[in-house]
Amino acid sequence: MRRLGKVLLTILFPHHCFLCGEVILPRQKLCPDCARTAAYVLPPLCEHCGRNEDDCTCRGHSRSFERSVSPFYHKGVVKKGIQSLKMDNYTTVVDGFADEMAEVVRREYGGIAFHCVTAVPMHRRDFRQRGFDQAARLAQALSERLGVPYIPTLTKLQYTDPQKELTAIRRQGNLLGVFDVVADVAGQTVLLVDDVTTTGSTLEECAKMLKIFGAETVYAVTAAATLLQRQEE
Repeated sequence: MRRLGKVLLTILFPHHCFLCGEVILPRQKLCPDCARTAAYVLPPLCEHCGRNEDDCTCRGHSRSFERSVSPFYHKGVVKKGIQSLKMDNYTTVVDGFADEMAEVVRREYGGIAFHCVTAVPMHRRDFRQRGFDQAARLAQALSERLGVPYIPTLTKLQYTDPQKELTAIRRQGNLLGVFDVVADVAGQTVLLVDDVTTTGSTLEECAKMLKIFGAETVYAVTAAATLLQRQEE
């Protein structure tokens, strides 16, 4: 009877691949096609931008955050999953990315004792339009998996043009002075969460503000990292 009950639950409430939405078996995370084609970021990693050393374009440039890591590159089926994360607010998608992010955090940051998990904040205008904050949802799900408190430490004071629509140079200036710290982070080691990183400008501004307000160290993790071309350095 118990086995029959599980079969009925699977039929009534099927599991879905968090990247493409295809129905999968309960024990699977991804459908076979996505498992085969998803672009994982695999070691050895750059100690700064978190991309594979062969894909790194940062050349070890110093940042306000100590490191950034991501389970995936933002391409192919992963790009479709990120779009769903940003637009659809599906729990399956959030949980799927959070599982992968937790794995890479344990692998790369395993010896670090974080005081809190926090998210890159969304401006209230964007929140009104979307109805949810995907970075905050990722951070909350990740905090549960890591057993580290989620604390919203940052706020976004001004609306800005989407980073993806700007050149690398304009991205750096687009976010100057738009973030503020709203929680006590003095002496803390913070894990900063966002959905996608490209040049790292958003993570940089958030980490810089956290450190101005006394954070000891800031490490970053995103669901995906854009695979930059060499000419974009």
